[in-house]
Amino acid sequence: MARATSDHTFNATIWDVIVDPSYQGLGLGKALVEQVIRTLLRHDIGNITLFADSKVVDFYKNLGFEADPDGIKGMFWYSRY
Repeated sequence: MARATSDHTFNATIWDVIVDPSYQGLGLGKALVEQVIRTLLRHDIGNITLFADSKVVDFYKNLGFEADPDGIKGMFWYSRY
């Protein structure tokens, strides 16, 4: 499960990316986040943020998110296109 909220103009925040532990490691979380990003991009939303616990920061970095330089749990995704 994953959800995002948006201002419908520029910004969105991804919340609640959850994969049942018995299905983790199969690529489902990656597929969920990539689908959310694609959907937001289709709506011209390119400033995407999320809050990540330290245990999953590397997961999101591998998906193109950058950690907040101030050390807050926020992460940011910027379109490469």
